[in-house]
Amino acid sequence: MNFAEPRQDDVCLDVSGASGLASAIRPWVGELTSAAAGALPSGTFTLVVAPLGHVRGDDQVGLVHDLLRVCGGRVVLADLVRTRAGDGDRIERLRDPARSRMRTFRELLDVVERAGGRTRRMDMFTVERPIEPWLAEAHDPDRIRRELTAELDGGPPTGARPRLIGAEMWFTQSWAYFAVEPTGRPGRVRGRPRR
Repeated sequence: MNFAEPRQDDVCLDVSGASGLASAIRPWVGELTSAAAGALPSGTFTLVVAPLGHVRGDDQVGLVHDLLRVCGGRVVLADLVRTRAGDGDRIERLRDPARSRMRTFRELLDVVERAGGRTRRMDMFTVERPIEPWLAEAHDPDRIRRELTAELDGGPPTGARPRLIGAEMWFTQSWAYFAVEPTGRPGRVRGRPRR
């Protein structure tokens, strides 16, 4: 949330779907519109927030291009990023088959550039989470649990870096956040756009 730098005068477009971002950002912005990636409203927004994980392959380039088109201010993108050995991408897709493949940091930067954007700033951070709440929405939680347990017992790396804290299994996700703007835009737009 802090990375997006929401302001009370922001007119915000949320393209996060069911991620919970809309409810988290609502108190911090003046206006909030939520939309599906394929049905972006016309208009100018001072802040656009979107995860890339549920947009397939080259569709990510198209989405970023469209977000840059409808935004007169800041576009903030978020996605899981592949940073370690193992196939964390596969584990994420076992949990949610709609998820696109996990990209490296460089690949995410390339998506922005191919969409006609430039990255103003970026951040990457690692989050450790308890596995059970995350598995509650999984299509095959037992299979994922078995693979993570096997890794704890010396089996092949999954990319999720599981570990036990007390008697509870935890895993790790790495997230990348990008603040982007169209190539050639002179600077930041402040305040509310004219309608």
